[in-house]
Amino acid sequence: MEYIQKKIHRSTTIVALTCRDGLVIFAEKESGIVNKNLEDRSLTVFLNKINILVGTGLFQDFQRIVERAKIDSIAFRENFSSILVGKVLASRIASLIHLQTRYWHIRPLCCSLFLGSVNLNIPELFVITFTGHHFKCFSGALGDKSEIFRISMDKYLENSMTCLESFLKIYKLFKKTKKNFNFRSLEISCFSENKTPLKTPISCNLILEVDRQTRVD
Repeated sequence: MEYIQKKIHRSTTIVALTCRDGLVIFAEKESGIVNKNLEDRSLTVFLNKINILVGTGLFQDFQRIVERAKIDSIAFRENFSSILVGKVLASRIASLIHLQTRYWHIRPLCCSLFLGSVNLNIPELFVITFTGHHFKCFSGALGDKSEIFRISMDKYLENSMTCLESFLKIYKLFKKTKKNFNFRSLEISCFSENKTPLKTPISCNLILEVDRQTRVD
């Protein structure tokens, strides 16, 4: 498990924050994906309009988790005529990861992730670790230099920012923390009063506008 922990700590950074009016998740792409535009290798996946998974670690392991989550979501809807969300979905994903750590002949999944879910129109955030544990939280950061991001996340929670305010703050933090930062390396997803479905990433135009503001500041 130690080598998995080291791999995740060197992987791309993902940051999530619950705001006064919603939920924001930042995901950093791998450098090769940015240069070659390999969108199919993105570690941001929308299961449906109210559930999003964002991971860091090995892409192949993340893809396996996503496939299992989709299967469970479809089966749950067929059996109960409702969408699998929140704590129940996080528990099922965590159980899959935990099973991979129990037996010596099965390689553990090298992936930690955030689950963003909208339950009764209220956004919820869950962390699912590579050990198979999960818990609900209000903010978090995983991957490279995540400790620096976590310290700032606590301060942002105290200020109770809006989603738009958090875009600027977290974007500045990426520029300050990451060497040779490129705004094209970020994928931003949001659920808010103005953007209710978790369906498509934030427009590149908004990211460009945030980048312009940080340059002015």
